[in-house]
Amino acid sequence: MLQAQTAMPRPIAAPKAQPKPELRHAFGRFATGIAVITTLDDDGRPYGLTVNSFASVSMAPPMISWNVIRGSTAHATIARAGRFVVNVLATHQRDIAQKMTGPIEHRFAGVPYHASSSGLPVIGDTLATFECETHSMITAGDHDIVLGTVKQFEHRDGRPLVYWRGGYATAMACDADHQNTAVRST
Repeated sequence: MLQAQTAMPRPIAAPKAQPKPELRHAFGRFATGIAVITTLDDDGRPYGLTVNSFASVSMAPPMISWNVIRGSTAHATIARAGRFVVNVLATHQRDIAQKMTGPIEHRFAGVPYHASSSGLPVIGDTLATFECETHSMITAGDHDIVLGTVKQFEHRDGRPLVYWRGGYATAMACDADHQNTAVRST
């Protein structure tokens, strides 16, 4: 009789003893989508940041979440704005994801966007957008979890930009039954 052999996972150290690079590598084994959060700063200028922590939370009422580093400019801007748009990026929008991690004054240079009906910046040609009001911000370690109530949304077909193992990747097509999904690094 044959017995299945499984690879033994690496030993897990206590969280306080876990080196940050190794923990980051472990977290990076989970593929996530890439979104850009947009809002307006105190002077009414577009503000954006790239996140890979976007998630759906509730259908009724419709709610989403994403994470932001406490004490950051992004945290302060989002907390004061009280509303934001989640722009789910498509594979061809890798440059936008990268631009939204750069100097604040250059983030929207060359990025196609328009104002939503309430005046918030919406990036063009994304897979989905969710215009939200901030429901709450919950402290969780060195980040806050931002909960948003969805007020408006749109979506279209396309392939998502994915973050996996510390880099951008593309999701390969699913079959008609949404099986056989794969991720490919870019």
